[in-house]
Amino acid sequence: MLARTAQVIVCGLLGLAIGCSDGDVPAPCVGPGGDTPHPGAACAGTGAQGGAGGQAPTIECPESGVYHGPWSLHVDETSAVVRWDACKPSNADVTFEPEAGGPSVAAKGKQIASQVTTLYDTVLDTPPDLPGTYWLTEVVLEGLAPGTCYTYALAADPSLHGRLCTARPSGAPLTFMAIGDTNPVLGSTADTVSHAIAKNPDFTVHLGDIQYYASIFESWNAWFPLMRPLLAQGAFLPSIGNHEDEIPGEFTDYYTRYFGGAGYDGQLEYYRFESAGVWFFSLDTELDLDAGTPQAKWLVAGLAEVAAKPGFRFSVVFFHKPLITCGDTGQDKTARDQLQPIFEQYKVPLVLQGHMHGYERFEVGAVTYVTSAGGGGALGNVDENVDTRPEEAALRVASARSYNALILDVGATNLIGTVTDDAGKTIDTFTHPVP
Repeated sequence: MLARTAQVIVCGLLGLAIGCSDGDVPAPCVGPGGDTPHPGAACAGTGAQGGAGGQAPTIECPESGVYHGPWSLHVDETSAVVRWDACKPSNADVTFEPEAGGPSVAAKGKQIASQVTTLYDTVLDTPPDLPGTYWLTEVVLEGLAPGTCYTYALAADPSLHGRLCTARPSGAPLTFMAIGDTNPVLGSTADTVSHAIAKNPDFTVHLGDIQYYASIFESWNAWFPLMRPLLAQGAFLPSIGNHEDEIPGEFTDYYTRYFGGAGYDGQLEYYRFESAGVWFFSLDTELDLDAGTPQAKWLVAGLAEVAAKPGFRFSVVFFHKPLITCGDTGQDKTARDQLQPIFEQYKVPLVLQGHMHGYERFEVGAVTYVTSAGGGGALGNVDENVDTRPEEAALRVASARSYNALILDVGATNLIGTVTDDAGKTIDTFTHPVP
């Protein structure tokens, strides 16, 4: 255990240099109340006492009451949801207006009190996540124009604002972003994001492992300010990774409260949404994907259903743990073999994956598989299994041990992908014909 604890600390301190994979770093041990060990994990904080100064940490609630956020999700042609978390009852309203100009409209929101049980203290000066009563705030914006981008601002603090774009008509141009395994406290996420959002994407699909307690230094309290540029750019539509549930209570207190209901239908763990005639399916690779499982049946039925809808062009599937990789993580070849003909049958030209901290692109029949998991977590070895997975190696056409984010441009006949690193350098481009 002592050796394992030392490794966790080294990975946190030197992760950018030595490339500890997420398989190397166990979850921290602090549970609700600070005294419940997480089985088999190394302690990352001091529990009830402050990691830096030894004092019991307390919630520092700003005058506005806004604690985390805002962000947007559940966007369709005429409505959207704006959320933020508050540390006291406060003004729950927003104003919004068309990005291109137009009248400002006020919308009233509601606050729901929740008892958060998660206690996660940290080392150095990272602010801890603390238990207590928080007010999740939600505003539903309605009567929006299709294919239109809006800006919004919180009445409680107008300096906190964002942008969202309603679903575009079928056939309209669409730009969106994909990124996974964001760990902004380690330092590379902000630069990686900044170069990608300069392309002005409508929304971001996140490929899982949103925030890392396992990196020692990070908390949700630190994550939100560092990720504000991405959250302000457009809707945030995540998939579930293995790091969304690192300690008891975290999944309910954070992922479920913050991001539940992101899409149109499905369940908390998997959902779908649409823009420009493109349907997006978010899956949970912490659940089984084998044929006949509830999630697999939902996916296959959903792909068939949307393929028959008027205006359908194609579908994109995104999730965390890869179906195919030559890197230093596992892969789900069984699920890939089962899903490959289904993807081809129902026009899924693009599958987006995370988990393997780097970049890979595979061309498998009519499907492009992209791993874009260089969002800031310590980089892994993208070539670790090149020799042991010769079938996959023969299908891989691009790779990079690099931080990265992916911009996808959907045009009239092509889907164009552009991958940039944390310095803004383009590390891969690809074009896939689409209907």
